[in-house]
Amino acid sequence: MSANNGTDKSGDRIQEFVDLAQRAYALRKYEEAVENYAKALEAFTEKHGENSPDSADLLYKYGKALLENAISQNSALGKEPPEEAPADKSGKIIISGDAEDVEEEEDEEDEDEEMGEVIMEGQEAVKLGEVGGKEEEDQEMEDAEPEDDFNAAWEVLDLARAFFEKGDADETKLKLAETYIALGDISLETEKFDQALLDYTSALKQKSELLPISSRQIAEVHYKLTIVCDLTVGKLQEAITHAEGAKQSLEARLVLLKAAQEQQTLPVEANGNGKQTLASKEQAGINAMSKEELAAEIKDIEELRGEMTAKIDDLSQAPEQRESAPDAANRALDELLGGPSSSLKDAIVNDLTGVVKKKKKAEVDTKEVASPTP
Repeated sequence: MSANNGTDKSGDRIQEFVDLAQRAYALRKYEEAVENYAKALEAFTEKHGENSPDSADLLYKYGKALLENAISQNSALGKEPPEEAPADKSGKIIISGDAEDVEEEEDEEDEDEEMGEVIMEGQEAVKLGEVGGKEEEDQEMEDAEPEDDFNAAWEVLDLARAFFEKGDADETKLKLAETYIALGDISLETEKFDQALLDYTSALKQKSELLPISSRQIAEVHYKLTIVCDLTVGKLQEAITHAEGAKQSLEARLVLLKAAQEQQTLPVEANGNGKQTLASKEQAGINAMSKEELAAEIKDIEELRGEMTAKIDDLSQAPEQRESAPDAANRALDELLGGPSSSLKDAIVNDLTGVVKKKKKAEVDTKEVASPTP
């Protein structure tokens, strides 16, 4: 009896922390969400042990909170005004845009500066040096934090991915796809575009096998792939292909939405048992919408389709990028200087080598002249 009560209390603690974390996440208080998910995970580990596959869902939520917190911190270090919302993340064209809450300002820094200004005669230079040194150390720590947060998010989400990969249920496979998207978001934020491309592609493969083309989730992954391909050298055509895929997905959804608006019933797309089940849920969600909800989503989808059409036009007119930005900059500099930088470097090296050789030879000749004849 007491053992069961202890187990129930442990489960209650986990759920309590999860509820607090979810509430904080919904309010975009990501640091608070991270803290509570960490406590929930710690309590879960105490109850179920380490490396429990049942921790996958909690690991995913924890990793997502870490990711959002890292993005928030990164935006703050980017010297964006705190009262303004940071630019929408690349994938948010499909899902509704999020505005970051204004983070609370700390008064402790101002108090420290005031204390630093209270300087006694003869100690001014020392005190100023201490204050300046502390500020530099704090800045270095702040600069290192986002990368550490992204790394932490990656490790947690990668562990969740490993657990989800062992599952066979369609819902688990869909969670695996979401985890791949989150991993891709980390790589996109940290400009590891090749890795982001791999993860987004894996997500698209999973979702395409489970969901109908009319799902907004399909459009979202195609759009994310459009962005990362556009940022990757030699992937312009793939970017166009994925932009067209996103547009096709949106158009397929428009057909279903307008049919529901006209109270028509369309056959559910099927390709295997798993897809039939999840596709049915997609259709059921549309059928359950009110007239107002249908009208609002139709307007939303039509706007997104227009944006994707504009994106396709922009990509189609863009020249194929065959070299990275640094290489392009070096080439432009070479053309400006009137010759390849490698030749210039070789010339400099050769000139320096000649100077060194001549100097050594001169030293030898001097020694020979100065040496007495035997």
